Amino acid sequence: MSDIVREAQDFLMNTNVEQKIYGDNSSAIYNTTLNELHRLENMMSFYRETSEVSLLNQQSGKKTIKLSKEMMLVLQQSNYYSLLSESAFNIMLSPLIQLWKKLGKKNELPSDKDIENTLKLCRNNNLMLDASDDTAYLALEGCMVDLGGIGKGFAADVCCNVYKDMGATSAFINLGGNVKAIGNRADGNQWTIGIQHPDKPRGNCYCAMICSDLSVVTSGGYERYQEINGVKYHHILDGGTGYPSKTDLKSVTVVSQSSIQADALSTAAFVMGLKKGIDLVYMSKCVGAIFFTLSNEIYMTKGVKQHIKLLERLTCYEV
Repeated sequence: MSDIVREAQDFLMNTNVEQKIYGDNSSAIYNTTLNELHRLENMMSFYRETSEVSLLNQQSGKKTIKLSKEMMLVLQQSNYYSLLSESAFNIMLSPLIQLWKKLGKKNELPSDKDIENTLKLCRNNNLMLDASDDTAYLALEGCMVDLGGIGKGFAADVCCNVYKDMGATSAFINLGGNVKAIGNRADGNQWTIGIQHPDKPRGNCYCAMICSDLSVVTSGGYERYQEINGVKYHHILDGGTGYPSKTDLKSVTVVSQSSIQADALSTAAFVMGLKKGIDLVYMSKCVGAIFFTLSNEIYMTKGVKQHIKLLERLTCYEV
């Protein structure tokens, strides 16, 4: 029985990774996905000096870098979702993130001039891609690509393809809250994925997604923040203003067959706010999304209604 099911937890891609794999060769499948996760981390990590991302960043404003086809695909997808979301999703915000972190440690806010100068490095058009020879160029010295908002989604998709290719009958992966499942659970029921309540300690869920062969990703200002002069500033920055996004949402959960899509859209929709976020979700043709507003109301798109089980009494609207 030991090779029929494999459950494991590892720390990779700067997050906890949980896997549950059911199949005749579950141990071999797990070993393959683990190798894939290490490979992807070595390709996409912002923090590893030899990763493709780091090599690109090190040559910003200097020279063009040759990339793997896989890396080019991730960057092309990033650009696509940036365009779709009017730059609400942006992999170029690292200089801005680092500015906020640096000054936050001193209990200081960035000045308007600091933000204005830094935003010049954060424009999407500073990243130039040439798919004909798989090369990329960062136009200004100091520009940096950070795939933290899309890399885990890509990794989840890769691992689920491994599960299927190697014959897993049922599997589940959770990369730090970026969840994707294939098939049903071993008992034949669909997977149940809890959605964190943004105002309560971790593990307290306001609803559950009941689904198979789907990815579920949540973004929210409650996840990480820093306190400056007694005021909390969440970590999701708006590339238009240079400040933490002023949104009417506490969290957004996106459901999609593609985890890379769910990853990118959840961040973008949070930044855009309820009205534009709903439009984005419908434009993307993903399965759907749940929006948890500042006034503790729930808005769900039509595609997710069949998957949702509310666990708390909340005012809920279908949009």
